[in-house]
Formats: sequence, C-alpha cells, structure tokens
Amino acid sequence: MALKPRISRGSTIVVSQTAHREEKDTEPGTLANTERSDDKEAVFGTLTSLVNDFMEEYGLKRIVAFSGGSDEPGLEGIDDPGLKEHLKVALHKKQELIIGQAISRLCSYRIAILCGGTKGGVPETTALAAKAAGLSTIGVYPARGRKHPLSPEALDLRICVESEMSHWGDESSVFAKLLDGVIVYGGSAGTLIEVAHVLKINDAILGKAQPIRGSTSQPRHAAGEAEESARLKLIVPIPGTGGVADGLPFIWGKQKVRLASIIQDNIQDQKNIGFRAAHLLANRLHLDRHLK
Repeated sequence: MALKPRISRGSTIVVSQTAHREEKDTEPGTLANTERSDDKEAVFGTLTSLVNDFMEEYGLKRIVAFSGGSDEPGLEGIDDPGLKEHLKVALHKKQELIIGQAISRLCSYRIAILCGGTKGGVPETTALAAKAAGLSTIGVYPARGRKHPLSPEALDLRICVESEMSHWGDESSVFAKLLDGVIVYGGSAGTLIEVAHVLKINDAILGKAQPIRGSTSQPRHAAGEAEESARLKLIVPIPGTGGVADGLPFIWGKQKVRLASIIQDNIQDQKNIGFRAAHLLANRLHLDRHLK
C-alpha cells in the first residue's frame, strides 16, 4: 500500500474527474487521482481527507471562503483609456480596502482562507491580504487556471480540478464543499455558480437532517460524520460591491434554504462594511472558540 503523502505548505492536490488520466510525476504532496468520473464521491472523500490532514497539521479549525470576480467589474462601455485606467485603479483600491477590513476581523482565528487560485480580482486580493495577516490560504482552480496561477507565496495549499473539458467553473463544486462560510464580494457568473452550489448543499441538508447553523462545541475537522453532514454553510454578501453580492437578497429559490443560508443582517456602517460582514460570519460560526 502506498504511503499517504504529507500535505504541508506548498503542496498541490490534483482532483481528477476525468474518465482516464495518465500517470505522471508529481511534486511531493500532490494527489494524482485516476478514479473514474462516475465515482466522484470517492474522489471528494480522498480530497477531504487530505485537506483535513493539512488543517490538522497547522491547527486550523474552520475554512472561510471569499468569492468574487477575478477581473475588475464596472468598466464595460468605457472607451476613454485614461478614464478606464482611473476607474480600474479606484475599484481595485476599494476591493483591497474592503477585503482588508474583513481579513483584519478574521486574523485572530485558527482558520484557513479559501479563494480562487488564479491571478486577478478578488482571489488575488484575498490571498495576499490573508498572507500579510498571517493566515493560511487555500486556492482552488480548474486545470485551465494553470496558465494564470497565483504566486507560491500567496497560497499554502493548491487544489487543481481536472475534468474532461477544462472550463472556468469546473472547480465550483469543490470550492463549495470545502468551505464553512463564504463572504461574497461583487462577482458575476462564476460567483453565482459557487453560491448556487452552497445553496444546493444546504437544501440537501435541510431535507435530510436537523441542521446546525455554523459551529458546535466540537471542531469541524474533529466532528462526527452525522454532525458534519448536518452543518449548514453560511453566506454573507458585502452590500455595495455590486454583482452577485448585491443581488443575493433577491435570488430565486426555496425560501427556507435562502433564509437558512444567507445572512442578511442590515450592515449600516458603510465605512467598515468588510469588517462588519466578517464580524457577522465570525459570530454565526462561533469562531471565538478557535482563537489563536
């Protein structure tokens, strides 16, 4: 029996959902999965085990995700190059400010920050802010994203999702399954797919068992199977950031699922909305139980 790889900082996990995958040399800590695509539960079970090993190795108890676009929004229809550049810089500074506020609220907890694993937009802003604050980072991206990877310094663990035909969005189901809670900043189609996966997971939980909102007295990665499967994943949109975040309160779907999943508390402090959004999520996940 092959020894299980040690999942340490700098490792890459390759999740293969293809019918066949050629064996090839991989770096230490890489999972080269060759299982058939019709056994996706087994594939994800192996991934979960490896991610749990990483969490335990570094004493981490929860996974908080940030979801949002990898490009700068709000620049469509602007032909003036100078104006376009000024707006791009301003929107990026806003993104850095608000995500930085959220990270500052979360940096005292034993958590991993989950984001996309490619350059640009919310994924890169989140990863850099989290690393600067001393938090561990996990990046998830499709095979197509190998052409645009975040730097090794930005991510502690990489998860690359392969499929028969690589498209942006292939990684969304993995992203949704790993997180305990997600903060949504702006976003468009890709973000909407991630949120939809979270809502579908919670729909299944609500239909099968008495749900547990957020955390319990036991750490997530030490909890029993029954309790683990019954924990709802929480969504906190940051208002005023546009896109999916501003549209989430009006998203179609089952009312009980939306009410149980989306934290829509009125965020009044517009000067510190990132901090406030993270504060709401931290309280609902009871992160104070996992202070450093």
